[in-house]
Amino acid sequence: MTAEHHARVERSGPMPALLRGELGRTAYCTLLRNLHPIYRELEAALERHAAHPDLAALELDRLARRAALEADLQTLHGGRDWADALPLVAPAAAYAAHLRALSASWPERLLAHVYVRYLGDLQGGQILQRIVARRFALDGEAGTRFYRFGPDAPADLSARLRAALDRPHLDEATRAAIADEASVAFLRHVDIFEALPVSDAEPLRADG
Repeated sequence: MTAEHHARVERSGPMPALLRGELGRTAYCTLLRNLHPIYRELEAALERHAAHPDLAALELDRLARRAALEADLQTLHGGRDWADALPLVAPAAAYAAHLRALSASWPERLLAHVYVRYLGDLQGGQILQRIVARRFALDGEAGTRFYRFGPDAPADLSARLRAALDRPHLDEATRAAIADEASVAFLRHVDIFEALPVSDAEPLRADG
């Protein structure tokens, strides 16, 4: 089921143009700007619940993307005003609110969003790093820090993350809830991407 949802995400909004290496700088920055509140809320929640038995094994210090995302936005947008200059669409704000609600009531379900975001960054994100660097003629790490995980090899960090997510003590009901939440996460990404422009010349959709 998650494979089907993942494929749908890759067909949504600006993603096909991004994967082809054709997405413009402003549209790409708008995409990053709308991922930012997801990482902000997810990482704040994971820090808050660092001692939770279902979350304690996560290596948040190595996985966290918020600071790297902000650095890329400053590089690519050309200043620190990206949060005000670039639009935040309603589905992205709703996703952030959903993560805050999970943190308050069902922190174990955050594992689903860890799975969707960080495993994607560690795997497909490595392809996107090369695409983005080539598209915007970037040298070094500037503008692609979002896809870089420091000294850890992405494959090694991905394997450790999968091991941390596969908690043998979880009961069947909790596992089912986390699987359902992963589907929710993918569909929320579809909603966000469908609200975003697919080119620098295109305005936001009316429902964005």
